[in-house]
Formats: sequence, C-alpha cells, structure tokens
Amino acid sequence: MVRGPALELETPERVAVTLELAGVGSRAFAWLADAFCVFLVGVAALLAYSISGDLVRDVQALSWVGQLLALALVFLMGWGWDVAWETLAGGVTPGKRLAGIRVVRTDGGPPGLAESLVRNLLRSVELPLGYAPAILAVALGPRRQRLGDLVAGTLVVRQERFDLSRYDVPAAPAAAGFTSLRGRVGAALGTEGFERVVDFLRRRPELDPTARSRVAARLAKSLASRLGTAAPPAGDAEAFLEALAAFHAEGR
Repeated sequence: MVRGPALELETPERVAVTLELAGVGSRAFAWLADAFCVFLVGVAALLAYSISGDLVRDVQALSWVGQLLALALVFLMGWGWDVAWETLAGGVTPGKRLAGIRVVRTDGGPPGLAESLVRNLLRSVELPLGYAPAILAVALGPRRQRLGDLVAGTLVVRQERFDLSRYDVPAAPAAAGFTSLRGRVGAALGTEGFERVVDFLRRRPELDPTARSRVAARLAKSLASRLGTAAPPAGDAEAFLEALAAFHAEGR
C-alpha cells in the first residue's frame, strides 16, 4: 500500500509499477547511517596505518601538492562511498538499505556511474548551506528531488517487498537449483525487472507452449546478463525465473 507521494511507471511489457517516493526523514537517516559507516572505515584505516607509521608526521613531510592530494583523498572517500555503492549495488548504500530506500533513474531503472557522480558531486553546492536547499526541495517538491537528483535525472524511492502469493509462483522448489544467485538478485533486477518476471510467470498458462518457451528463454537470457551469469538452458529458463522472483521477494 502506497503511503505517500508516488511515481507511476509502465514497463515495456505494459506492467504498471508504482514507486513510493522517499521523504526527508528516511533520506536523512540513510545519510547519517552512511556517514557513520564512512567514519568507522576511516578510523579502522587510521588504526591500521598507525601500526606501521605516524600519519601526521608523514603528511607533514609531504609537499604542498601532496598535502592537497591527501586532503582530496579524504573528501573523495566520503563522496566515493555513495557513488561506489549506488553504481555497484543498484542504487542502494548500506545506509539506504537500513532506511528501506534506493536511488533510481526517473524511468525506474538503477542509476549508472554518470547519474551517481552527478547527484553526489552536486552535494558540494548544498553542503555549505547546511543542506537547507536539499531539505526544502525534498520536503516541498512534487517528486522529492534535491538539486543533484534534478540534474542527474534520479529519484529516491522506498524499497518494496512483494508478496509472491498473488502471482501463484511455486518459488521454493524452483529456487533450489540457483542458490548461488542469493544476495545478488535484488540489486540486479530492481523493481522493473521483478515485475517483468512475475508478469510472465502469472500469464504463462495462457501462452502457447512454443511461445511460452521462447519468451522464457529470452527473458532469462536478458536477466542472466544483468546478473553477470551464464544464461540457463532453454529447458531451465522458467525455473531460473521462478528462482529470481523468489529471491527478490525475500529481499535477497
């Protein structure tokens, strides 16, 4: 059930998808959680370095160019954290996962490197003002987009957990042969990919057997490419799709 402002999308397979937009509270919590993670990583790195050297002395021994580069590296660690996670994990950082939100493009797909770089680099415009422009934009904007989202063409939406029972998908038996995919499906499929899978699984009894096999094989090949794994044999395509739907619905 959608509780707040939402974005209505339609996939190429004409499946209606509703994405609930994330508000100020969940986004602020995610930012704080990620900042804490970055802090812990930084402290761990300093402790590890202190075992073999004196960081302050080594930095002071650098030229002014080296010191500037060291300072830039510290800032890059903070900005790079979000860029790396959003690009490699389908728009989800550890903080966003805790808050139950994710970054998506305005078409519902996961952000790429360019989108993530733009939306995060533009924090440099908002940070000196205490993020006040971002807070106002998210609180009052119709799509809850801050400046970085507007320029990058991204949104922050709530993660949805889907009930597979409404699709009558026999998930458990089919998933057994594809357990190696656990932990990778959610980020790779996203909402759009999941809806493509369940739409096929729901409609397959109505399809001609030949067409059903062909569509399953084509869809399985496309999604296997997203997961970075080999496409299953044609005879296992439907079992593969059932496993993806099951793992995604479980939050894996």
